[in-house]
Amino acid sequence: MLPLLLSAAFAQEAPADRSRLPSVAVAVQPVHPAQALEQGISSQVLLALQIDATGRVLAAEVVESGGPDFDDAAVQALLATTFVPALDAQGEPAAAAIYYRVVFDVQAAPPLRMQGQATLGQLPLSGVRIRGVGPEGAQARAVTDSEGRYALVGLEPGPWVLLVEAEGMEPIVRQVEIDAESVVALDLAFQPQLAAELGDEPGEVLVVQAARLTPDITERRLSAEEIAYLPGSSGDVVKAVQNLPGIARAPLGIGQLIVRGNDAGDTTYTLDGSPIPLVFHFAGLTSVVPGQALDEVAYLPGNYGVRYGRTLGGVVDLRTTRQLPLEPNRSISVDLYQSAAFIQQPIGDRAAVTVAARRSYADAVLGPLLNNVDGLKVQAPRYYDAQLRFQYQGDEGDWDVLLFASDDRFRFLGLSEEEEDELTLAAFADQFQRVRVRHLSTVRGWELENTVAFGPEKRFFEFGEDSDALEERLTVSARQEWVRPLTPDRSLGARVGLDLLGGQEGFNFYVQDFGPREKDSARFVAPALYGELSWRVGPLTLIPGLRADLLAYDSGYTATAIDPRIAARVRISDGAALKASYGRYSAFPTLREVSGRADGNPELGPQQSLQASVGWEQQLPWDLTLETTLFYNQLSQLVVGREDRLEFFTGPPPVGPFDTDAYANDGVGLACGAELMLRYDGPKTVGLLTGTFSHSQRQDRPDEEVELFAFDQPIVLNALVSRQLPRGWRLGARYRFGSGNPYTPVVNRYYDASFRAYIPVYGERSSGRLPYFTSLDLRVDKEFTLRTVQMTAFLELQNATNRANVEVVGWNADYSAQDNITGYPTLPVFGFKGAW
Repeated sequence: MLPLLLSAAFAQEAPADRSRLPSVAVAVQPVHPAQALEQGISSQVLLALQIDATGRVLAAEVVESGGPDFDDAAVQALLATTFVPALDAQGEPAAAAIYYRVVFDVQAAPPLRMQGQATLGQLPLSGVRIRGVGPEGAQARAVTDSEGRYALVGLEPGPWVLLVEAEGMEPIVRQVEIDAESVVALDLAFQPQLAAELGDEPGEVLVVQAARLTPDITERRLSAEEIAYLPGSSGDVVKAVQNLPGIARAPLGIGQLIVRGNDAGDTTYTLDGSPIPLVFHFAGLTSVVPGQALDEVAYLPGNYGVRYGRTLGGVVDLRTTRQLPLEPNRSISVDLYQSAAFIQQPIGDRAAVTVAARRSYADAVLGPLLNNVDGLKVQAPRYYDAQLRFQYQGDEGDWDVLLFASDDRFRFLGLSEEEEDELTLAAFADQFQRVRVRHLSTVRGWELENTVAFGPEKRFFEFGEDSDALEERLTVSARQEWVRPLTPDRSLGARVGLDLLGGQEGFNFYVQDFGPREKDSARFVAPALYGELSWRVGPLTLIPGLRADLLAYDSGYTATAIDPRIAARVRISDGAALKASYGRYSAFPTLREVSGRADGNPELGPQQSLQASVGWEQQLPWDLTLETTLFYNQLSQLVVGREDRLEFFTGPPPVGPFDTDAYANDGVGLACGAELMLRYDGPKTVGLLTGTFSHSQRQDRPDEEVELFAFDQPIVLNALVSRQLPRGWRLGARYRFGSGNPYTPVVNRYYDASFRAYIPVYGERSSGRLPYFTSLDLRVDKEFTLRTVQMTAFLELQNATNRANVEVVGWNADYSAQDNITGYPTLPVFGFKGAW
């Protein structure tokens, strides 16, 4: 009896065991994989979780797999889940390890409501925790994956506030309206905190991986995703650039970018920094690189860094994505002009292959109609482009191999006098092929880029039996660049590089009534060395740089150019910055212009432009961003002369009077003005208001008077908006206004009996101006699912008001009256795209 009483007394005195297992505090619903959901597949995943004493999940390891897509979704959901922490025997919070089973039931899968990507510059951020607070205090959680992507499911309709924080970054707060029919796409662009804001406690070490500071004071970027729905561009990534400030409107909507008062030929196009000969197919209908292959398009109107050279005008850099696809991407699209196919396939975890092709079918549709004309057979314009890309991400860096080609051509065919054989009355072709190999790596804190690209390009024009024009090139370009970027804890950065261009080129021009035959060919080499420093002192960042270029032909011609440049940026406050830049830019003359064996001038030197700009950037409330820039470009040593000779151009034919004297560096010019861009990036709406107010003038010879540049347009305005609606609908509109181009009027005429034709007498140069241009474009998109295919249909109504805008000045046969060329009437453009 005594032992029993003693044990009872001891049991009452012993402390109770207060331990418990962790329990879910805020659950995160996993995202059912899209392909499995469409196929009606359910699954389960068993995870081993490591939970700390605060209830935070430190690690989630798959014990029983439900399939790769299910495993990834389960891990991401549990990393964002919050637990009530475990308790030890004394009731104190303690770490714990538990098993947790995630069930994916296709019948109960919550709908996807929001998705996006967290980035710092172009760098995806993984492990970023996202917290949402919705109606009646509802909560949602997510964590970004290795690609920086996140998804939220099951959100109740109504207003939500998204709170996003990442160590070393400025916090992000976004208000989002959720409805029951659509998915909100919201990307999160982080900005690094300054070192002073991060804290300076003794022994505290903070490491922040930050995007490099761009040396280009005015660089405007458009992501391929946002471009897809912009009205007036038919979803083309490069045509959308024509909406940005600094660009004059090209006549007839052709593929020209006339930037800050420079000729269209002075604009340079590159693919990841490697030059390409052209960016648009015929008449600017579409660009030569598909939008799905691009991450963004960077437009630099001027005052760019030393990485770019050999040009006086703007630069458009098409930038492909470096990220590997997580899953296969396939699409087929058909519109009024063309059909295209795109396939992107991951190969394991480190490689991917992309195949894309596109072809127009104007020749198939218009050919039978045009061939009804007696004695004339037409092969209507047709174009195609194709790309094959292989990506590999290894331990020693990323490899990127790209093969692509573009081909445009048309012909007019007639019959011989015996009407037995077909004759080419006129033909034109523009084609090129490229192979590019690129390797990106990091060596002791330096970012290293090695790129080699090579391939032929050819352009020819045939007119009748005895007339033709030909330009062809075989080029090799190579770049090695070392970059040590600025970071919050590094105040001195650098960029050094070698930019090499070489190969062989030739030309052959002979067309009756356009001067004597001009023919030559030569090998050439054009190396360039460049370097710049980035130095940050408090809120001020200085970027001085120098670029040295050389051009040498084996015919004996050589020329050099030394271009110093400097840029400065001052951080005024959070979301506000002042920027300024000044520098010299050079462009070498062409082989035709310097050829002593043809009709050129071997004494020509490089053309030059002194460029200065001052700008202000301001983040405004309500998701608005304002950017204003003042620019001043002084042009000198411009090559002028021989305007009566045949040359290739992408615009309407030039109108006289012409400078027929020999080539010389006699031209000077001036371009100045102001640019404005107001941008709105809302959860469902994208808006853009741009304005360019400028003046551009030229003086071809010292004894001639100053005249307006042929594309001088004092006022150019663009306003566009695109709004996402419920049930997969999207509406957009674009309004454009622009001053008319100047021209030299015909004030009289006389009859030349020897030529049996009227000869015009021109008045004061550039004293006339075409009427102003205005146009309204409308667009509607509809997204829907057809079995397992995500379909998108669009309809664009270009020039919806049917305004007859005068585009090019012209006269009748005897110059007694003007006979101007007007732009296209109301034009409906429609298309479909299927992705799976």
